[in-house]
Amino acid sequence: MLQSGGITRLQKGANNMNKVISGLVGAFLLIVIAFAVLWNFFAIMKIEGNEMGVIQDWKQGVLDKTLVSGTHFYNNWAWDIYKYNIGTQKITFDSHNNADAEWPSIAVEVGENGGQKASVSISCNYHLNPLKIVQIHKQGIGKTYESVVLKREIVDTVNEIARPHASALDLYSGTGFVRFKNDVDKALKENIFLKEKGVDIENTIIYNVHLDPAYEAEIAGKQIAQQQKLRKVEETKAAEEEAKRIFAMSQANVEKVRQEAEAQKIITVKNAEAQAEQQVLQADAEKKKRVALAEGERDANLALASGILAVGQAEAKVAELKSQALYAGEAGAKRAQVEIATKQAEMVKGILSGVQVLPERALIQLGRTAGVAVSESQT
Repeated sequence: MLQSGGITRLQKGANNMNKVISGLVGAFLLIVIAFAVLWNFFAIMKIEGNEMGVIQDWKQGVLDKTLVSGTHFYNNWAWDIYKYNIGTQKITFDSHNNADAEWPSIAVEVGENGGQKASVSISCNYHLNPLKIVQIHKQGIGKTYESVVLKREIVDTVNEIARPHASALDLYSGTGFVRFKNDVDKALKENIFLKEKGVDIENTIIYNVHLDPAYEAEIAGKQIAQQQKLRKVEETKAAEEEAKRIFAMSQANVEKVRQEAEAQKIITVKNAEAQAEQQVLQADAEKKKRVALAEGERDANLALASGILAVGQAEAKVAELKSQALYAGEAGAKRAQVEIATKQAEMVKGILSGVQVLPERALIQLGRTAGVAVSESQT
C-alpha cells in the first residue's frame, strides 16, 4: 500500500511539472507571435544629420510633420517615410573630362543668329531648403527634383546668358569667359524659380567652354599668329627694357664716378686748406720764434752794450781817478805841464816834419799856439 501510494505521488508531481513546462512554452510562443506581429506593424528608421524624413500617412496623405536626425519607431502599416538629403549636393554637366558626370556638357548657340556652337562643362553645388521639403514631396517631384527641376533650369540659364555674346571665342577665353562665368553663377544663385521649388544654388563652377572643332582649328591658327606677334612685341619690349636698364646702370655709374670725383675734390680742397692753414700756423710760429729770437738778441746786445758802457764808464772813472791822483797838488800841476808840453812838442814835430829851418817868429808863434811860454832868447 505504501509503495503504491508513493508511485501515485510521483506521477502527480511529474504531471504538474509537465503542465508548468507546457505553460512556459505556450507563453514563450505567445510572446514570439506577439513580437512577430508587432514587428510587422512597427519599424525602425534612422535619420542622419544631413537628412530629413517626410511622412506619408495611408489615410491623411503627406503630413506637415517631418522627422529630423535620430532613430525613429513608426507603424509601417500606416506610414511611409521618405528621406531627403538636405546637405550640399553636386550636379555636373561634362562630356569631355569627367566620366562620372551625371549629364553631358550643355550645348549653346552664340551670336545673333546662333551661327556658332559650343558646349559648356559646368557643375553646381546646391542644397534643398529644409523648410520646403514637404512642399517638394507634395509637388510630386520627389526624388526626381534633380532631373525635373534643377537640370532643366541650369540648361536654360546657361543658354540664355551665352546667347548675347558676340562669338563663341568670347565665351572661350579672356574677359568674356570671366564675365560669362560670373553671370551664370549670379543668375543661378538668384534664380526665383529654383527657390520656389525649394532648391538653393550655393555656387557654380564652369570648367571649360568647348568650341566646334572646325572653328577651334581656325581660332588656333589665328591665336598662333597672334601669339607670335605678341611674342615679338614682348621680345621688343624686353630688349627696350634691357636697354633702359643698361642705360640706367651706366647713368648710375657715371653719377657714381661724378660723386666720387666730387668727394675726392672736396677731400683735396679740405686737405689743401688744412695744409695751408698748417703752413700759416707754422710760418706764424716761425715768425714769432724769430721775433722772440731777435728780441732776445736785441736784449742781449742792449745788455752787452750796457755792460760795455758800464765797463767804459768804469774805466773812464778809474782813469779820471788816476789822473786826479797823478796830477793833484803842485807836483801834479807841473807834471801835467811837462806832459802837455811833451805832447805839444810831438805835435809840432809832426807838423814840422821835413822842414829844415823855421824863422824865429814862427817858432815863437807855434809855441804860443801850443800853450808853451817860449821867449825870444830861447829861440
